[in-house]
Amino acid sequence: MARAATQSARFFWQRGLRVGLATSLLACLSTQAAQAQYLVRQVNLAELTQRADIIVEGRVVEVRYEGHPDYPHLATVFVAMQVNRLLRGAPAERLTFREFIPGLGGGRGKYGYAVGQQLVLFLPRPSRYGLSSPLGGGQGLFRVIRDREGQQWVANELGNRGLFRNVPAEAAKAGLVLSPEAVKLAEARAGPVRLESFLSLVEQLTRLPRLE
Repeated sequence: MARAATQSARFFWQRGLRVGLATSLLACLSTQAAQAQYLVRQVNLAELTQRADIIVEGRVVEVRYEGHPDYPHLATVFVAMQVNRLLRGAPAERLTFREFIPGLGGGRGKYGYAVGQQLVLFLPRPSRYGLSSPLGGGQGLFRVIRDREGQQWVANELGNRGLFRNVPAEAAKAGLVLSPEAVKLAEARAGPVRLESFLSLVEQLTRLPRLE
């Protein structure tokens, strides 16, 4: 009887500890997400490229809104992509990442991932909790759209505003000579740009020194 009571007490203590840890982690992540919403600064394509550990273009093939495997109380979205082109990262046909959903899981993720979307993502390395999210609060997430002529265009969550600012100058300062086509593309102030031209410019910018 005493042994059963001890085991029961240990079970509830461990369960309480796990809940406490999850709650603390949730509070921490929610605070960080809320701060990031207001503190994220605008970055250009050169810096996005320099800071990204993974740069990938592909199609979303799986989306699951679920609790974190180790902290079920944390709302997350699991995303799997079929890789079409990998500009940085370990070669793979499929890329997966898990993103924390702030606001106690009341939303469906910051970017509304859905199967079938074609995206270009600039991702950091996952955190110690296995979580990742596009760099720059949405500046590192680009949606690919196709026009009536079949041409593919790409724009981020800010409509590419400020994306190409000072890019040629920063490249030249680092000793990188961009192609004439890339320099012309970087003259765009906002709005969608052609996918192939965009990926060509990013590929050139991957030669810049990395930033942490």
